Order: sequence, then C-alpha cells, then structure tokens
Amino acid sequence: MTAKAVITGHFRPIISDSMKKIKLLVDARNFGGEGQGSLTYLKGLYLALLENYGDVYELYFAGYDEAAVMEVFGAYNVRFLLLKNKSRLKLWLNEFPDLIRENNIEFAHFQYITPIKKTCQYIVTTHDVLFNDFPGEFGWSYRTQRNFLFKRSLLQSDIRLTVSEYSRRKIAQHYRIDADTISITPNAPMESFLQPFDRNKSEQFVQDKFGLDKYILYVSRLEPRKNHLALLDAWQDLELAKQGIHLVFVGNNTLNDSSLTHSFNHLTEKETAHFHWMKNVSDEHLLELYRAANLFVYPSKAEGFGIPPLEAAVLGVNTICSNVTAMQDFNFFKNNHISPDNLDLLKTMISQNLTLAPERVELDNIARIIREKYSWERSAEVLHGEVLRCLDVAYRRIAA
Repeated sequence: MTAKAVITGHFRPIISDSMKKIKLLVDARNFGGEGQGSLTYLKGLYLALLENYGDVYELYFAGYDEAAVMEVFGAYNVRFLLLKNKSRLKLWLNEFPDLIRENNIEFAHFQYITPIKKTCQYIVTTHDVLFNDFPGEFGWSYRTQRNFLFKRSLLQSDIRLTVSEYSRRKIAQHYRIDADTISITPNAPMESFLQPFDRNKSEQFVQDKFGLDKYILYVSRLEPRKNHLALLDAWQDLELAKQGIHLVFVGNNTLNDSSLTHSFNHLTEKETAHFHWMKNVSDEHLLELYRAANLFVYPSKAEGFGIPPLEAAVLGVNTICSNVTAMQDFNFFKNNHISPDNLDLLKTMISQNLTLAPERVELDNIARIIREKYSWERSAEVLHGEVLRCLDVAYRRIAA
C-alpha cells in the first residue's frame, strides 16, 4: 500500500526538473561495522534503486568507512561524505543538517532516528519496535529513550518505511500513527544467494576451512530474544555431538549475554569439540556456511522481519523457523514453522529433519516461493514511488 502524503517542516524543498537528478543522502554509518539486518537492508535496497533508477538519482553515502561503502556501490557513480563526529548528538544536531545544506540534498534516509533539525525531506526506516512488545527483554531507559526518538523521527519524516506488515501494525499501534502512512519495503535475499552453486564444492570448502562436515547452523547476533539457549539445549538433550553433528552459531554477542557464554563454558569435552561460535565471519565464508549446512534452525522469539531463514531456504537448505511476530508470514515452511517456546517440539523437529529431510522438490518449491515473494527490486520500486509522491506534493504546494 502506498503511503499517504506526510509533509512536515517549514523549509523550501529543492525541486528536481527533468534535467536534474534527485539528490538523496543515505546514513551509511553502519558500513564497515558489525553485520546486521539494517546493513543488509541498505545494501539490497540501494543496489536495486541504482540498478533500476540510477539515471534518476544522485546518491550520497555519509559514513566513516569509504572502502566499505565503495566495496558495495563502487560500480555506480555515487559520492561518499566522510563524517567527522562519532557523537550522535553532534551528528543529529549539526553535522547531518550541515551536509544536507552544503550538498543541496533533497531527501535524506535514516534508520530509526532522524536529525533534530529539518533541512530537507526525511525518509526514516523503523525496522521494528520490539522493545514495546517484549518489554522484559529490554531495560526501562532503553525503551523510554527509543520511544521518544522513534516517534519524533516518524512524525518528522515525509516518507515512513518499515520491513513487514507486523512491524507496520505495531508502529501504528504504539505511536498512534495511521498505518496507511507507513510503506513496507521488505528485506530479501541478496543477489549472491540467488546464484547457482555446487553443494559438493561448498561442503569441501567448509570442511577444509572450518573442519565441519555435518552441522546445524544458526546465524544471528547473540541476544536473549534470539533464543540461542533453546537450540543449544535441544542439541545437548538429543546428544547430537555423540552422533558427530556439530552446532554452529554465527554472530557477535552484541548485548554481552552472560547466560549464553556461561552455557558455552560448561559443555562437556565431546560437546566442546562439536560446538562452534564464530564472530566477524566474512560474507564469502558465511555464504559457504549456509550452502553446506545440513539443517538451519531459527528459533528467535521476536523479529521485525527475520532474513536469515529466508537466506538459508532460498539456497535449498532444510530450515526450521519460528512462527511468531513478523515470521508468521513464513508459512511456506509448513511443519517446520514452529513455536520457539516449545523445547520438546523443537527437539522433535530437529530429530525428524536430521533423520528424514524433506524431498529436494519440496525444498526447491520453498526457494521458488521466497524468490517470487521477496525482492529488492520491488522494495526499491516502493521507495522510488514514495519519493515521486513527495516531489509531486511539493510541486503542488509551490504552485498553490
């Protein structure tokens, strides 16, 4: 659904004529940092925007790591603006507004939080407000601060985006915003996940590089809501280490979850030899780990979207996925679409899938559904449509 017009602020918009590209700035501070969903989102969305509407836009990426930005977008004619401040207050109060004015930016795209000053038309992507739905997983100060900043940013922005119907509904509910003013730009697998590959070669690569043969994979930052402990408990209770089945976690311990690290430190000698926690894995190595996995399990309790199970399944990897929050939409997993709170069911499904995996035709059908349903091209089309809508509204305001 296309969002309704939301024009705020008292600036005079810079209107592009037919001979002038639309100047759009992207907050690219997360490039070169920890891999996470918001980074994948920017890569996929703007690669698709450049590929399909590159003749319409002049893109500026503002961040700290030019090499990381150009590694992704270097094939296109984009500009990098080096940010000087690490202080968020200085960035939001002065540096971003100054960059916008100096470069005559018409639209600026931020994740979650926009600058304090309004100096152009703002785009904000609010991926989720899970801290309101699961307050026990987040501290009071964390929730209070973000609620104030997220709502202010949404009210200030001309284009409001999110990544799932679940997130749109929750944002509208918690901040009393008309859901029709929020457009959905879903995540999708990156192009590298859509390329044909030789599974035997991937298995050999993972064997040589990591010493893994048969293994269960979970890709996600380590946070309590991600429910790693349930998967670890299931793997231990099923005594899979004795069967030579490894458990692999890929992701940083962002919130320093001590309960998980405590559990890691109390594995038996056999389990320790078959348990692997990998941090800061390169995109190339992560792709091979996905391709060669025997089973991918995603038991997260709360997601604004949840891209890893789609990445695994689009590669034809047998996948067990949680069926709550935004992941309710992933009903193509059928019997492998389960409650993350039921440890006995999780153990049963892991055992069943390791013993008798679905037929290849069924896995291929799930991959086909994902390719058809989730596309960065369609998300870029939504963003482009919203930009044109804002320009049209601005033209009419000036004409009046």
